[in-house]
Amino acid sequence: MRTFIKEQLINLLDSMGQLQSSLPMMTDKEQIIQMLADCQDAAIAVGEALEKDSSDHELIVSLLEEYCEEAFCLSESQEETICKDKILVLDGHTNRVKSLLAETSTTYHVVFMPYKASMWDSLESIWRACREDERCECYVMPIPYYEFNSKTNRWIYHYDGEQFPEEIPVVHYHDYSLEQDRPDVAYIHNPYDDCNLITRVDSRFYSEELKQHIRKLVYVPYYVTGGLIAEEHLELPVHRYMDYMVVQSEYAKSFCKGMYYYDKILPLGSPKLDRVIRLCQEGSDIPEQWKPFLNGKKILMLNTSIGCFLQEGILYLQKIRSLCKAIKSQNKVALIWRPHPLLEATIKSMRPHLLAEYNSLKEYFIDNKIGILDETPDISRAVAISDGYIGEESTSVVNLFGAAGKPIFILNNHITNTFAEEEKRKVHIVDMGKQGDKLWLTTNRYNALIYTDASMQQMHYIDRVKEQPKWYGAYPFFAAAGNRLFLSPSVAGRPAVFDTDSQKIELIGEENMEECARRGQIVTYSNKVFYLPVVDDYIAELNTDTREWKYHTECIQELNKENIVGREVTFRCSVCGKDIWISATYTNCILRFDMEDGTYTLCPVGNKENGYSGIIAEERCLWLTEVNNGNIIRWDRRSGKVKTFHMPEGFRSWPGTVQGRSLPHLSLIDMGKWVVTVPGFSNCMVKLDKTTGETTLLIEDFWKNAEEKANGYNPNFFLSSEFGAKMDQDVIIVQRNCDDAAAIIHVEDETYEMFYPTLTEKDFAKLTEGEDGFEKMEKKYGFFRRESKIFSFEGFLEDLVHDRLKDVRVRQLEELSTLAANLDGSCGVKVHEYMMDVLENKE
Repeated sequence: MRTFIKEQLINLLDSMGQLQSSLPMMTDKEQIIQMLADCQDAAIAVGEALEKDSSDHELIVSLLEEYCEEAFCLSESQEETICKDKILVLDGHTNRVKSLLAETSTTYHVVFMPYKASMWDSLESIWRACREDERCECYVMPIPYYEFNSKTNRWIYHYDGEQFPEEIPVVHYHDYSLEQDRPDVAYIHNPYDDCNLITRVDSRFYSEELKQHIRKLVYVPYYVTGGLIAEEHLELPVHRYMDYMVVQSEYAKSFCKGMYYYDKILPLGSPKLDRVIRLCQEGSDIPEQWKPFLNGKKILMLNTSIGCFLQEGILYLQKIRSLCKAIKSQNKVALIWRPHPLLEATIKSMRPHLLAEYNSLKEYFIDNKIGILDETPDISRAVAISDGYIGEESTSVVNLFGAAGKPIFILNNHITNTFAEEEKRKVHIVDMGKQGDKLWLTTNRYNALIYTDASMQQMHYIDRVKEQPKWYGAYPFFAAAGNRLFLSPSVAGRPAVFDTDSQKIELIGEENMEECARRGQIVTYSNKVFYLPVVDDYIAELNTDTREWKYHTECIQELNKENIVGREVTFRCSVCGKDIWISATYTNCILRFDMEDGTYTLCPVGNKENGYSGIIAEERCLWLTEVNNGNIIRWDRRSGKVKTFHMPEGFRSWPGTVQGRSLPHLSLIDMGKWVVTVPGFSNCMVKLDKTTGETTLLIEDFWKNAEEKANGYNPNFFLSSEFGAKMDQDVIIVQRNCDDAAAIIHVEDETYEMFYPTLTEKDFAKLTEGEDGFEKMEKKYGFFRRESKIFSFEGFLEDLVHDRLKDVRVRQLEELSTLAANLDGSCGVKVHEYMMDVLENKE
């Protein structure tokens, strides 16, 4: 029997009891007869409902018949009033009926309301568990939705009911009445109601409307993530009306702390992952028409998205073609290529000049039998039959492969060829400092501390910080104090310090952060170390004597008020006396921070719309590079006057592709008589004579390829340089990004010597020995190998073909504990069991 019917009948029996209790006080015979007749009608109604809705009704119906006979006899009685003893007889019947009703088996109506057939996998495993439960009547009712057509300015109706697999007993929404059937549980996966400007479900099925007719409304996200919940998904219409929400893990739930629905969250996993895990365990068959292309080969799935194409355009298509060529020449691997369903339409409407190249690429793929062009809606099958994934990182497909324990290789679309062994050994410098007879270097390509001597002819790898990511720029900036190098954590969860005497690296600070610290430049002063933020809202201060930490928040929060587009909170800094002067590219305010007492001042410089990158602090003035036009600014600290020095003829800058960013100069170097720029999105260094104000291009021929693409480099995406530093009174060292060549420049006569900072073969072997490149950057990200100079696509193919990646599965599942709970594929069962306990008042 349905719960709500049982509740209605018990309420009706309670009403009968109330009528019966009032009968002894009545003296009007006609009123007594009418009330007894009403009670008989109610008993008949209960009996009819039982016969219609329950198989366990015979005993109850017989009791109701006895009740009606007793009530009839009372109404026929000649007595003017009814004594309480006779009422007790009626009460005994109704109480017995209520007791038997409570023991009657309950049938729960559970309805699943997907809108897109392609998203059914986000509910399927719950449905599978529900349909096996004898307590449940299970319905799958696809609901209509609308997609907005911007050309016609109209919403287009869609209904996917006919696209579901045959095994799914679909009920048309016209044939199921929520008002009449009043489901005990309903599962939905669209959280937006009327807040989505592209796709909307029919307004009859907004969560607010559904909740009026449904006992328990459960929202299950249609996507999977690496474990996090994005900020834009924290406040959606469904959250106001749902009773429960299923999320992937306790870690995912932690992102919702403080939200009003926090206690409604069930961290039980994802049905999408259940489906992939089930198919992998059962062994999904390769479709017959695919076998000629896939049989006998390792299978990789390539996922291509609209977002990546729009950002990288022709580069994206060229990368896919290079992958196809590598696979063709290798002939032991096949590709299942799944372009986004709307990719071709997007190219036609937004990048029509690339349509011919896209069609040519598809023809090459098909004609050369690279694999299967999979345009079916079900991605789970492709995941199940694939041996690994290649593609971009920012897609939920990565998480499906992660849950399946299959290796993931993230492509770098700027790499077009395999790097030679010597190229792999080149060191990409980000920071440098001298201590004793050694020059110490850090990089943003991997976690490593490197040293060389003054000649810089050989680079030596000393060690990496343990328990931190290995193949990311874990510690790109550092500062020296005595015999210690303090390392600033970027893609790392904790700062570290290197003792140059003992040659040991030690993690310091509090326990490891769950997310990367994202610290930037670092400054030492007396017994203090200051770590500047990239994304956080504080300057961290370490007392090196007591190991105590202090956090300066107010100054950064005030500086960051104008950071609308999400730039780095701080960019570069310069020290003058006890003050750090800090620039930010999104504001014309320079932060002056006193390292002795933590006081600060915000100093507006020049026009309000200015932002600054490079900075040099002198006793009387600041030198700054302006981010919009590249001019160098001299700001008099006393008078507040600004003098502008324009760029010389031949200087060119361009906006970067990401967010259309302007950054003509990365930084400034103070060379006494001169100020020298390190190029950002620009074609050359600039030298400014402080006395005359003359600006000239510096070693122009060294930078001649800055505007040209190279293997692993694109000037629209990468700065021309990420490193420049003063070596002594007249000498600068810089490095260009296009090929990692470095130049030692004599600023006065503008001569230079070029070389390639390169690890010795022995040191490179020490860096890479026993390493396969698979790791997790931080808690909320996936476990994979990223394409780089060191880890090539061709190398991944070789490892896959020769079964060198077998242990990756074990490590992957260990590392992905934050991805989802119940990675044994039991999320659907656990969700269903939990909801049954709720309905039966066990939760």
